[in-house]
Amino acid sequence: MAKIIINRSTEFSNLIRSIEIYLGNEKIGAIRDGESKEFEVEAGEYELRARIDWCGSNKINFTIRENEVLRYNLSGTNPFLGLYYITFGKDRYLKLQSIK
Repeated sequence: MAKIIINRSTEFSNLIRSIEIYLGNEKIGAIRDGESKEFEVEAGEYELRARIDWCGSNKINFTIRENEVLRYNLSGTNPFLGLYYITFGKDRYLKLQSIK
C-alpha cells in the first residue's frame, strides 16, 4: 500500500479544532493542531484537500504508486485576515503544500 503523510503546523488560529482530510469526496480522517498522521491508500490518482466548517484548502491532484510515500504540510492563514478568508477566500483558508 501507498501512504500519505500530513503534518499540521502548530498555530494559534484553529488551535483547538480538528481539520478534516478528504481524498476526492471521501473523508479519510481528521488532524489536530501539531499532529502528524499517516493514511494508507491504494495506488492511483487522487485529489487531496482539507476542510474546516465551510472553509477549505487548495486542492492537490496527484498520482501515487504502490509503496510510495507522499508528504504534505497543512497550515492555516494569517488570523488578522480572517474576515477575508471566511468569505471571499474560503477555499484558501487552509494551505496544503507538498514536502519534497
